[in-house]
Amino acid sequence: MQTSHSMPYTFIIIDDDQISIDILKAYLSRMKEFTMLATFTDPVAGVKAIREYGEIDFLFLDIAMEISGIDIARVIREQVRHIVFITAYQKYALDAFRAFGDKFLVKPINQQKMQAAIADLIRKDKRKEA
Repeated sequence: MQTSHSMPYTFIIIDDDQISIDILKAYLSRMKEFTMLATFTDPVAGVKAIREYGEIDFLFLDIAMEISGIDIARVIREQVRHIVFITAYQKYALDAFRAFGDKFLVKPINQQKMQAAIADLIRKDKRKEA
């Protein structure tokens, strides 16, 4: 993955719950530096799309799905700059970081938590580029 970046940041959401997707989309739509590429309730379709895009900046990924978000992260890690796990189950935190997740948020999340997590990742990127 390249290290320098120009806005807007691209993102994909994979979550088997459409309501969760809609909430994340609403939060992210308020952030002008983000462009949504797609959302998926089907994890297989999401992985296929990421491979077709080549590289994306952010993947917002549920864990407890038909195919584990942990397994998805391992498969597509090289195509995604930042993986943000968003799940209802705190017990997956260690596994998420072992799969090289960048952030781990427990549902329910709010706009403030989402923005803080994203700002932290962008700040780390900028430090690497400096």
